[in-house]
Amino acid sequence: MYNTDPKIPQAATAIKALVEDERRRPRKRVYYIGQLQVLLEDRFFPWLIYNAAVQLYRSGYLKRQIAKTTHADKVTFLFHHHFATSQMRTRIATTTSLIDKYSRPRVAKILGLHLEALVKAELRAQGFDIVGEHTNQYKGNRWTKTDHNLDFIAEHRSGRLAIGVEVKNTLSVPERDEIQTKLDLCRYLNLTAVFATRWMKPYVQLIREQGGFSWFFKTQIYPLDYEKFTQIIWNKLGLPVTVRTELPPKSVAIFSEWVRKSTVTNREIR
Repeated sequence: MYNTDPKIPQAATAIKALVEDERRRPRKRVYYIGQLQVLLEDRFFPWLIYNAAVQLYRSGYLKRQIAKTTHADKVTFLFHHHFATSQMRTRIATTTSLIDKYSRPRVAKILGLHLEALVKAELRAQGFDIVGEHTNQYKGNRWTKTDHNLDFIAEHRSGRLAIGVEVKNTLSVPERDEIQTKLDLCRYLNLTAVFATRWMKPYVQLIREQGGFSWFFKTQIYPLDYEKFTQIIWNKLGLPVTVRTELPPKSVAIFSEWVRKSTVTNREIR
C-alpha cells in the first residue's frame, strides 16, 4: 500500500528530474537512496525521498540493483527503466568502490575527531569552558536509562548557560530516536541540548520545541590532506563534502547570536 503523503509525488518528480532530461530522455546515471536523500534534502525530508523512490520502483519507472559493500550496509541503486542493469554495472561498481572508501572505520573516526576538535575550539572562542567529554554525568547526576553519552558538556563563563553537545560529522541525518534520547539526557542533567551536525533540518522543530539548538554546517567537513578525495566525491556523486580547518562563518555567526541571546539578562535586554 502506497504512502499517501501529498509531498511524495513532488519528491518523485524531483527524482525523475535527476534521471531524465528536460525532454524526458533518460540519463545514464545511477543513484543510491542515501545519495538522493542528500541531493534533495533542501526540499524534502529523507523519508519522503525514500517513499517516492519506492513508489517509482514499484511502478516500473525505476530499476534497481543491490550491491554489497565492505564497510557499509548493502546499497540500493536506482536508475531509469530504459537502461538494462548490465549497462549500469560499471557505474554501480565505481560508486560502490567510492562508498567503501569513505565508509572505512578509519575515515569515519578521523571525521568524527576532526569535527569534535573544530567544535571544541569554537565553543571556547564563544566563551565556554569544556567541563566534560564523552560523558553522561554532570554535577553529581548520571544518566542511566541508556548507555548514551554526550560528546561535550560546556559551561558559559557568564554562568547563564550550560550545554550538552552532540557532534555528528556524517552525510546522513541522525535517527529521530537517537535525537530524542540526547534531548532527554540533556533535560535530565539540566543542560541545553546542542546538536553540531552536517544537517539537521528534519528535526529542527523537534529540537527547538524541547529547548535545544540545531547547529548545522551543511557540508561534511574533512581535515587537511583530503582535498583530492573530497573533490572526487563531489565530482562523481555531488555530495556536500569539503576540507576545512574551521567551522563555516555563517554557522559560527548563527551560533554566536544564539549564545548571546541565551546569556543576556532581562536588564541587558532593556
